[in-house]
Amino acid sequence: MAIYIEKVDVLNDKKARKRFIDIQFEIYKDDKFWVPQLRMELNKLFKSGHPFYNTAQCAFYIAIKDGKDVGRIMAINNHNYNKFHNSKEGHWGFLDAIDDIKVFESLFNAAAEWCSSLGMEKFIGPFNPSTNYECGTLIKGYGEIPVLMMMYNYEYYQQHIESLGFTKAMDLLAYHMKTETQMPEVIKKIAERAEKKESITYRCVSKKRWQEEIKLMYEIYNDAWEENWGFVPMTKDEFFAMAADLKTVADEKLILFALVNGVEAGFIVCLPDFNQVLHKIPNGKLLPTGIFQVLRAPKLIDGVRVITMGVKKKYRLYGLESILYFRAHENIASYKKYKNIEMSWILEDNLNMNKPLLKMNAVPYRKYRIFQKELV
Repeated sequence: MAIYIEKVDVLNDKKARKRFIDIQFEIYKDDKFWVPQLRMELNKLFKSGHPFYNTAQCAFYIAIKDGKDVGRIMAINNHNYNKFHNSKEGHWGFLDAIDDIKVFESLFNAAAEWCSSLGMEKFIGPFNPSTNYECGTLIKGYGEIPVLMMMYNYEYYQQHIESLGFTKAMDLLAYHMKTETQMPEVIKKIAERAEKKESITYRCVSKKRWQEEIKLMYEIYNDAWEENWGFVPMTKDEFFAMAADLKTVADEKLILFALVNGVEAGFIVCLPDFNQVLHKIPNGKLLPTGIFQVLRAPKLIDGVRVITMGVKKKYRLYGLESILYFRAHENIASYKKYKNIEMSWILEDNLNMNKPLLKMNAVPYRKYRIFQKELV
């Protein structure tokens, strides 16, 4: 049967938005490892009022076969990204489709054609919708539930994407370690040596001053990450919107600042793995029964994700990274319920992050790939 591609107005049309969201739920409904996002959060992300769209232009496509929606893709012209990198890259994301290469090909063709019409020269993804959110195709580490805000897909995704001419742009790594794992002496000594200096201290965040704390993180984030591959400067509205979403699952003891002379110079964010709760809400709805799983969260969650860490460039020789890792691990271990820690994601070529993690006896156990293709 022929495959028909329909361009839909997800950002402004409620019915189109529901169709776009429903496709993922239908494709993964029988997969025991897939974790559905809350529909209320997806609806928020796919509305024109979301701050991401203030600096990006997007198009949404749905693949139809035998009268059924069987795939979807989002094409993205990220103005912030292209301006920062002085590039002409078209991005793609939110790709989900049945195991049919013709469906993949039809979706990619539609999204690539749209990007080409805007003068883009390269096609790269997946970004959902940028590196500041979720990104990468899972290519190693199947057979387990993904952690909070990490991608998941069937194994056939990589095969179909590569067969359509896409090649590796960058791999992202996820590390795992047991909470009971002792920090190596070298990390401990560097942290303790740094803390002996009167100018260096650390503290946990305060939810009572959440807005002020987020402002400090925002200032550090863009400075700390701007030299990394794929970096996209976050607008203040974007950063604050994401922080507001995460506040409900955040634990003050697991988010730390490192200070130099009383000035916040770096931070680390560790979040309880709320995916262990969402996994038990297959329809993605809090009502009528999903809310009861949320109330059980303290009993369901036994893992933590170290979601991000950043130190301002001018403070990178102060040993702040070791302080943040050491004290965050100490605080996580203070909870008997947390058995597992994932540090993700880490660029494969970021030696400043990968080397310390290996010294900490963390194991790279999942790999995600960003794919690229030249646009003709």
